[in-house]
Amino acid sequence: MHRGVRELIRWVEANRDRPDVRLNPPASSSDIGALEQMLGGPLPADLKLVLARFNGGTLPAGELLPAGTGPGTIGSTVREYAEAVGGDFLDTELLLPFHRTPEESLLAFDRSAGPVSDTWPIVDYFQDLQEHRLMYRTFDGWCRVCVAEWTSPDFGEDFDLDTYLRAGLRHAEVEPDVATAHATVAHALKRSGEPERSLEAYLRAARCVPPLPWCDWEALKLAAILGESSAALEAAERLSSMAPGSRWKQRETSAARVAEVVAPLAARASDPAPWRRLLGWLAAQATVAERPVVEAIQRALEADEPPPDPRPLRASPVPRQPDLDAWWAAVQRGYATGEVRDEDLLLHPDLVALGRVRSFGPLIRARREF
Repeated sequence: MHRGVRELIRWVEANRDRPDVRLNPPASSSDIGALEQMLGGPLPADLKLVLARFNGGTLPAGELLPAGTGPGTIGSTVREYAEAVGGDFLDTELLLPFHRTPEESLLAFDRSAGPVSDTWPIVDYFQDLQEHRLMYRTFDGWCRVCVAEWTSPDFGEDFDLDTYLRAGLRHAEVEPDVATAHATVAHALKRSGEPERSLEAYLRAARCVPPLPWCDWEALKLAAILGESSAALEAAERLSSMAPGSRWKQRETSAARVAEVVAPLAARASDPAPWRRLLGWLAAQATVAERPVVEAIQRALEADEPPPDPRPLRASPVPRQPDLDAWWAAVQRGYATGEVRDEDLLLHPDLVALGRVRSFGPLIRARREF
């Protein structure tokens, strides 16, 4: 039995009288056997150890599904999931849900990750979004994170920015190679007004295997605002790597948008060669409509001329005002409320012009509560 599994069982059995803990009787061998027969293979050994002590129930982290094939069990949830994604519940690579979170997502073993059940990682699945993302490297990691949360000094406190950050830090400490943990930390630090630490956390998330593809876009935007050229180049090189359209969708950006963000950094670089190389990659991947945008940036860089103004994503959320101080105050208010986003600061010509006379540092260093 792994350490985290042992700690989870110990904590749950010591706290079975808590109002947020309700345990089912232990699973019988027939419950587990029927489920394994339906699945066409064994359950992870650690999960079976837990189910043999209590066959599912309510935990502070949500609902642990019981073994079996009847309503409300792991078996029935597998069937429901298969129907939702248009799959076959007999597919031995289908996700294996075992837990329902308070947010109504499912935690599930990714059976496609390999033939050995004890090595399956855990993904989070939101049915409405049809989205899967790696959440925990192992079941033992999930157990350890749960226990770390339940034994923390802020357990039970109201959710706020500080508890969100601490939860992310706990996960990152337990599983430092899981991108989701670092992305949580990065998001919390960004809202906390700590952009440098947030940038590093986004980069750590993007370096994980598998990464969260959109973390490099978040890192690039922060690095560009901060003027951190080395961090920007790292993120931009990964973003510019050759990929199909589906991957660009996961990156939540486009080749031309990346080019527009890096253009000012490339123009100021003492060594433009790495930037020219990645602009070549971006030009090769840009759509027919956007390729001229990248090529115009390339021509400007070759001629040692200022890059063209970026294309605005949308109408300015804070239109220009004749009084610079009043306009700046309006932009600060807009950023604090989310009306002004990092994309606007980098891609709207009006705000780019404002950034040349006013540092955006006070914007991104202001704390923004949820």
